[in-house]
Amino acid sequence: MSIRLANPGTDVRSIADVVNAYELAPVEIDMVKQWFDYMPPGRIAHRTVATDEAGLVVGYGAAVHEAWWPEGEFYVWVGLLPEARGRGLGRRLAEDAQLFLKQRGASLLTSEVRDDDPVSQRFARHNGFEVTSHTFSSFLSTEAFDETPFRATLAGVEFQGIRVCSVADFGDGPEARRALHEVNALTSRDIPGNEGPDMPFDVFETWICGSDWYRPAGQLIAVDKARWVGVCAVQLLPQSQKAYNVMTGVLREYRGRGIALALKIMAIRYAREHGARVLYTSNASNNAAMVALNRKLGYQPQPGKYLLAKSVIEAQTSVAQVEA
Repeated sequence: MSIRLANPGTDVRSIADVVNAYELAPVEIDMVKQWFDYMPPGRIAHRTVATDEAGLVVGYGAAVHEAWWPEGEFYVWVGLLPEARGRGLGRRLAEDAQLFLKQRGASLLTSEVRDDDPVSQRFARHNGFEVTSHTFSSFLSTEAFDETPFRATLAGVEFQGIRVCSVADFGDGPEARRALHEVNALTSRDIPGNEGPDMPFDVFETWICGSDWYRPAGQLIAVDKARWVGVCAVQLLPQSQKAYNVMTGVLREYRGRGIALALKIMAIRYAREHGARVLYTSNASNNAAMVALNRKLGYQPQPGKYLLAKSVIEAQTSVAQVEA
């Protein structure tokens, strides 16, 4: 058994397997490749894998600092395949991350654990992490969904002069992408627990618009005359016949007018038309309005995650997610 640096040429499939042991919405191989490929100036990333006696990858660890984050802030994650737990590999991945973070002068660590994984929760508490917020996942069968009860709301949104369309209708050029970035930034600020700085446009264009999953037709928007007032992004996951509603948001002054519901219905249509049998989403538990809207549409709750944070004193660090 050993710990080594991750090899993007040979390890991405195995890393996806490890991550998907903890994620409800599937992480596909192309997304893992993007984690390695995206390295703009200022981004710091350290990725390692744990291997068993046969040399097979059974664990993965990452410590990442994004260029626009405050200095010293890192997201840290380690995980093992369930059958590899209890053999010390998680502890060794954690120790490797600890050394790296100490060398980088880390001062704040964030992580996450599933809310139905008591082993990871105990490990997180033992290593000094505290819960900062909670999110949960939910899913909807696109095949069973019936939009008939919502047609009056759709008509009402249209009557107000609000047009629901997509970035593809605007050509997906620089101007459209800047408008997409702006509406994402403005609406994201109101997500409970989202206190970080806005993602800069150049990062947004590369990391989001340049990703393998990005489709202009899947970036649904609500438009009032020339103003973009709402957004609903859908990531297709064709390998699993699923899709993920990444983000839904409406500007404050336009809320309570049925726009979010109209966007979400268009997202369901888009996912179904592109072969997704299931549409996932996630919400902050205290985002009462969005939770209620998803329930109204028929989303079924699933396990979620506790988001964690730890202030590092004298650069002594640890990580959360798996049994050491």
